[in-house]
This record gives sequence, C-alpha cells and structure tokens, in this order.
Amino acid sequence: MSIIRKEKFVCPVCNTEGDYKVYRSVNVDLDKSLREKVLSQELFSWVCPNCGRKFTVHYDFLYHDMTHAFMIYYSPNNCDDINESINSQAEKFAGMRNCKYRSVDNFNQLIEKVLIFESGLDDITIEFAKVLTKYNKENKIPEDCSLVFEKYLPNSKNNDKSFLFFRILKNGEAQKEMILLDMAGYKEYERTINTDERFKETKYCDNINETWILNRMSKKTNA
Repeated sequence: MSIIRKEKFVCPVCNTEGDYKVYRSVNVDLDKSLREKVLSQELFSWVCPNCGRKFTVHYDFLYHDMTHAFMIYYSPNNCDDINESINSQAEKFAGMRNCKYRSVDNFNQLIEKVLIFESGLDDITIEFAKVLTKYNKENKIPEDCSLVFEKYLPNSKNNDKSFLFFRILKNGEAQKEMILLDMAGYKEYERTINTDERFKETKYCDNINETWILNRMSKKTNA
C-alpha cells in the first residue's frame, strides 16, 4: 500500500508555512495514477499558498511495482544505509528475494530504472552499454554529459530490430541528441555481463550506475 503523511513546508521566498503531502511509499499497482505523478515529479511539487511559487521537494520514498516485481528506493543522501538495511533483511527472509531492489540518489536514475524494468530489460546491461557508448571517442559525447535510457521500441516481427533509445544529458538537462542501440547490440552486451564475474550482483539492493560499472571494470578478471 501507499504510505502518505502530511507535513509542514515553509516557503523559502515568503516564509509562509503550508501543508505538504509526503508519499513515503507508492504502490503503482494499487493506484495506477501514481506512476505518472512520480515520473512527472508532480508528487514532489509544492505550491506556496501565499506567493504561489512552485517548488520541488526531495525526500526519501519507495516506488513499488508488483506487476514487474521491483522496488526502487529514492534517497538523495542515504543510499548506503538503505542498501545495508535491505540486504540485511533479505539475508534473513528468503521471501524478499523474489523482488528486484535498487537504490537511486537522483531523479533521472529513478525514472530510468522504472522504464528499464517495465520494459523487461536488465539495468546492469544498460549501464554497461551506456559506459561503453559514452567513452567511445568515435561517438564524440562531451565528457561533462551523461546518457540516460529513455524508451524501448519493440519490433514484434524481428526482435533483433527492436531499439533502445538513450538521451544525452548535460548538467541534468536533456539535449536534442539521442543514441540508438538495437536489440542485437543489447544482447551482445548482455552476454558480456553474464559471462564476466566482475559484473555479478553481490547484493540484493544496490545503486547500479556508471560508477558501479567503472569500479567493476577496473577489477582484474580471473582469466
């Protein structure tokens, strides 16, 4: 179920205090409207009742999708503590291991994970593909930019011709440029991930991002 609490928020412009509905947990199966409200950041918007200014309020919360069996913990500052807590619980209770857990510390990652798992894709493979694409000099992607998974376009007649779309971000802002990866290319990356012990998941809950991939790429293989 979704967990909602009313809290007070003070406008940083006019110092007016107003009520703010905080969603500590959202279950998008029990209330399907919450999915769009999360992805659009509507759930994190607060409008001052006095001056009318609109603000985005960031707080820790859980996104739960039972249909696709995943939970994503959004926390700007406490991912390590969340990972430790979930991993400890999953070690004790085997029933928890039927769900995929991730922690994210920024909103682009949250949206990205939701879209990846809804599409039935693997986020480690996606992150690996993003790293190789970003650091391939032939692609001429500026160093201060990043890639984010945006959508999956399936081809019902030929799955290898399904496409994954990645958006280039600069300073967190989406650029016009996009990178395309066909399913055949995705499968090649997936085979690498599945056969290289460095990319094996060692935790039930983790923050899988570019840093995670680069750290494992820097390790020596057993071969």
